[in-house]
Amino acid sequence: MNKNNLIVGIFASVFLFLIILLVIPSLIAKEVDVQGEYVGSETCMECHEEQYKNYKMSIHYLTEKKNLKIKGCEACHGPGSIHAEDGVVEAIFTFDAATLAADKTEKCLNCHTRSNSRFFASSHGKSSMDCTTCHVEHSEQTKPSLLKTSSTKSCSMCHEDVFSLFQLNERHRLQEGILSCTTCHNPHEPAIRERLGGFKHESCLKCHMDKGGPYLYEHGSSRIEGCTVCHEVHGTPNRHMLTHQSTSDLCFSCHAGAPAWHSRFDSHTTNCTVCHSTIHGSNLSKIFLK
Repeated sequence: MNKNNLIVGIFASVFLFLIILLVIPSLIAKEVDVQGEYVGSETCMECHEEQYKNYKMSIHYLTEKKNLKIKGCEACHGPGSIHAEDGVVEAIFTFDAATLAADKTEKCLNCHTRSNSRFFASSHGKSSMDCTTCHVEHSEQTKPSLLKTSSTKSCSMCHEDVFSLFQLNERHRLQEGILSCTTCHNPHEPAIRERLGGFKHESCLKCHMDKGGPYLYEHGSSRIEGCTVCHEVHGTPNRHMLTHQSTSDLCFSCHAGAPAWHSRFDSHTTNCTVCHSTIHGSNLSKIFLK
């Protein structure tokens, strides 16, 4: 009985091995057949004239001309011979709604990995947003970013709550075009320090260099918590874009253990910075008196 089982097992193994030898080559051949061959962007133009016209105005076309190894339309959509001959949409890669966001992003990162290698760790990447949410594959404009609209308008489509703050009287001059969201935020990288692009408050110091020191005596909040512990960076009704209307209320929110004789100061009559004038840091006074 055991001998018969052994013989049956050997025949089953041989049969399975023969099936593998026959099936796998056919699957490989089928995969190669589906991929097709490269036919060149001019072939694509015969049917997709409008898209090709826009493509010639984009940075992608200029890049193709500088590097002949880049396959033009087929660099993103894959070999187009089968699609060109039979019109089979499934034979090429498409950026439509049916395609997974991760697949579309990976296709873009084939070329843009160096500048956006951490995109999948960013807030946008974690939210299953792909590059085409903000960017277009072909554009009538020659802007390198290929944005559907300006970066500010692109951000406002999702971040309406933040953009409402820019309507207040104390704000960064976003509406005037002096800066944009990407001046402070990097949409392609992980959120760092209240979603600012730099480490801690370094994004702020790109413009406000005089507040960064170095100082002999540093205000701890600026180094540990950053500028946003005192300032609402998008907009506020309070002067200097402070998080509190009263300067003393703001200071006492951290310095509750101030000397006892400070107790007679209240938010209506006191401005701490009258005495502590170098509040961002000082080279002379530990308590920022000068």
